[in-house]
Amino acid sequence: MNMTQSKIFGHFWCGACLLGVLTITGCGASDNGMLGADSGSGSGSGPSGQEVTYSNVTVTEDGYLTVTDGTRLRYHMERAEDAPPGPVVMQYDGYDAGTGTYFSDIPDVKARLLELGYTVLGVSVRGTGCSTGEFDLFEPKRAVDGAEAVEWAAVQPWSNGKIGMIGYSYPGVMQLLVAGQQPPHLLAIAPSNVIFDLYRDVGSPGGIPNGAFTALFTAQQEAPGLTGIPEAVAQSDPECVVNHAANRVSYQSFVVEGLQSPHIDGPFGWHDRSPAKTAANINVPVLNINYWQDEQTGPRVGGVLEAGGLLNVLGPEKTWSMMSNGNHDITWGHPLHSEALVKFYEHYLRGIDNGWENTPHLQVLQELGTSDSQPSWITPFDQLPTPSARTLYVREAGTLALEPPTSPEVGDSYVYALPSSSTNPLPDSTDVLNLLWQLPAPDAGRLVWTTPALEKDIQLLGSASVDLWISATANDTDVQATITEVRADGQEVYVARGWLRASKRALDESRSTPTRPFQDFTEATTENLQPNVATLMRVEVFPFSHRFRVGSALRLIIDSPIAITGDWGAFASPSPGINTILHDPEHPTKLVISVLDDQQERPAARDCGELANQPCRDSIAPVPAGSLLISP
Repeated sequence: MNMTQSKIFGHFWCGACLLGVLTITGCGASDNGMLGADSGSGSGSGPSGQEVTYSNVTVTEDGYLTVTDGTRLRYHMERAEDAPPGPVVMQYDGYDAGTGTYFSDIPDVKARLLELGYTVLGVSVRGTGCSTGEFDLFEPKRAVDGAEAVEWAAVQPWSNGKIGMIGYSYPGVMQLLVAGQQPPHLLAIAPSNVIFDLYRDVGSPGGIPNGAFTALFTAQQEAPGLTGIPEAVAQSDPECVVNHAANRVSYQSFVVEGLQSPHIDGPFGWHDRSPAKTAANINVPVLNINYWQDEQTGPRVGGVLEAGGLLNVLGPEKTWSMMSNGNHDITWGHPLHSEALVKFYEHYLRGIDNGWENTPHLQVLQELGTSDSQPSWITPFDQLPTPSARTLYVREAGTLALEPPTSPEVGDSYVYALPSSSTNPLPDSTDVLNLLWQLPAPDAGRLVWTTPALEKDIQLLGSASVDLWISATANDTDVQATITEVRADGQEVYVARGWLRASKRALDESRSTPTRPFQDFTEATTENLQPNVATLMRVEVFPFSHRFRVGSALRLIIDSPIAITGDWGAFASPSPGINTILHDPEHPTKLVISVLDDQQERPAARDCGELANQPCRDSIAPVPAGSLLISP
């Protein structure tokens, strides 16, 4: 092991998203602001209640820990030089946490933790960075390795046996997997920007292989770990280079393995690699953050509010979750996240009574701004909310209405597969985001239905279901469903999307709800369409929260997934054809939305383009005349 010392610079740029360190009073949907709450001794308090901070001189340690089967996992440890043995916060990932010194998502919160006497530990997953073994994404042995790493950390001389975990995206998922193993010394986890069901949430949303994201991940996964190799060489660690070279030979590609398993029960073992398999075993407090327009991991997390989703499985008693509009990498730079993490860890790793448990268990941070990264208001809950299902029917003349058709109406047709509008490609890219959303897409390749102007505000929260009666000329097709808001000023704001491959439309009725269809996605239930025969298929629009204000209209767009949505891009069905959406009394195509009972007066809408990761453009179609009242 090499021992080095380095200086931690005084600038503390707090990491990540808006969180419950600002404890909200109350538990309904009635709070308009964020109120701080704190009781007992503060962060970093010593035995007598005074705050204790430690030197800005950091001691580091690098080496390998060996798990049961002999695999050697590279680790990197940092702690303040004069700190006694204390709590350990571990990041466990397939990027750079154990091989380099950066730590993928916490370069700044790390400084605060070190100042308070925490040890910060990075461990590289087997087959990544300098660790031995082979890379195989979320394969169950990695969770067992992580649990062993937790127990190893608990008995090191710099540890007092109290271990927490940290990290977003990949290391966030690993926290869920490791916590499912119930290592005895793990006391708290803080996973952010995670997936829960690897197939449904990101690998094949709607049963359509997510070729763009899986290829991107495969191409870039190695880059962060590779940057740590020179550091290891400088530390006289020749084993690192050898291990890294061996890892490349045995690398298991997510895109290749995933494409060879187009069904959820395929040989890749989608379920075995998903946190959903072991999440019910998690018995430690969880602090979770997700963004509705996350361009990498998406917002679904198993369904958010529904049975079987992450929040429902973990339960509200020891789970805190904050959700907002925004992108994947807001978690790098929001000025409240580090404070929240410290307060969470101080409570659960040090036992300090700092008021953390008064934090509402779910906080929906509404209308996060592009320029200020602040919400316009917060809706807090202590139990998972149960929005009401409200139905809008597709009608002739491009209208969404409350009444179903009672007389014959001619269906609407579009060409599959013409390009559609792209959105959300990169973090912190508002100009590019709006430009892509504004680029024209051919009218022949899409259908558009819109409500008349709303008579009152409505607040939507959760998934939506597009129940389509479709007649296709081909024996298979892929459908993309997009919800937008057409503002009173004629601007159109992106809200959310969902997808479905028609041949994978079979539902698991026991898991489906009016607002969230839950497809089976097994090979046995796959069934092609009969060309030119009307068929019902339900498309899940992934979860979102959005306020549609009085005078605005709600729009549904149906087209082909020939576009980039964030870092996602479909390997679409190759069969061209004409798709017709029916809307007559025998075939009532409809949109079922989740309406929250929130009738409070809220702040005025932000300017067009000022909602994080929700681009704006001129409306692509007229709004029908009249008005519409949708009750909560």
